[in-house]
Amino acid sequence: MKTSLSVLAIDDHMVVLEGYRSIFNMLEGNKFESLTFTKARDCKSGYDVLEKYKDIPFDIAVIDYSIPEYPEMKLFSGHDMAVEVRRLMPDCKIVMMTMHKEVEIMSNILTNINPEGFINKSDCNTEEIAECFEAVLNDEKYYSPTISSYIKRQQKGIMLDDIDTKIIILLSKGIRTKNLGKYIPLSDSAIEKRKYKVKKILDVTGDDEALIAEARKQGYI
Repeated sequence: MKTSLSVLAIDDHMVVLEGYRSIFNMLEGNKFESLTFTKARDCKSGYDVLEKYKDIPFDIAVIDYSIPEYPEMKLFSGHDMAVEVRRLMPDCKIVMMTMHKEVEIMSNILTNINPEGFINKSDCNTEEIAECFEAVLNDEKYYSPTISSYIKRQQKGIMLDDIDTKIIILLSKGIRTKNLGKYIPLSDSAIEKRKYKVKKILDVTGDDEALIAEARKQGYI
């Protein structure tokens, strides 16, 4: 058992920060004897904390993706804060939290940060967040269902390219299939084939509205 645990939590909602503190307090006694919990509300306060404690690394950092930016230091999101944590405290375990399901955001976090824990908030309740924290403290990875599903699709090569995504985005904006050729340099038959392929990849059997809904659910738009 660790003698103490030092936690950094960054989120712009105080109630969320207090919730994280409560979860770590519940783990206290089983995984560690004492807890030091440091809070930050945005990129600026997060940066200030990292500068203050850069010689006393945190054991684990819980970082929300959507936090107010700090343009002066080119910190625009929790992603950028997590990169900074990795740079200054390479042994600190990172848990990323987000409501976003966009493929680009998930991909950037996994590629640039490779967090020990990664939770889409729509997947988890307090109990599951506690499971994540405990798993990470046990040197295990924990990814919530949305993240795990994205990784599996990526590993199987079942991903949409830029043109596929553009077709869905245009459809979601009310552009009819017969007019997509005005925005995409493909023939009408090539666009129809693309749509058919996309529906198969996303396992959609319904109309364009069903396709848009599923694409949004899976984070493509």
